[in-house]
Amino acid sequence: MPDTASDLMRKCNAAAQGGADFPTIWNTLLKPHPLVIGRPRQALLNGRTRLEISLMTGQVLVFDSSASHYSIG
Repeated sequence: MPDTASDLMRKCNAAAQGGADFPTIWNTLLKPHPLVIGRPRQALLNGRTRLEISLMTGQVLVFDSSASHYSIG
């Protein structure tokens, strides 16, 4: 069964908790993943920088760089 957006988010958070930085997670988990569309976009929300990664599902995987945390937006 293919990964869902939530599965992908959990894998990214586990890798981040294990010490992986965004470039590592991007190159190893996200970039080759079939759900991921295109490249990350930088956005600013409430004064916090975040990266938004579009998914085939229409959802967005969000990386909050100040918290080193991934969520579905």
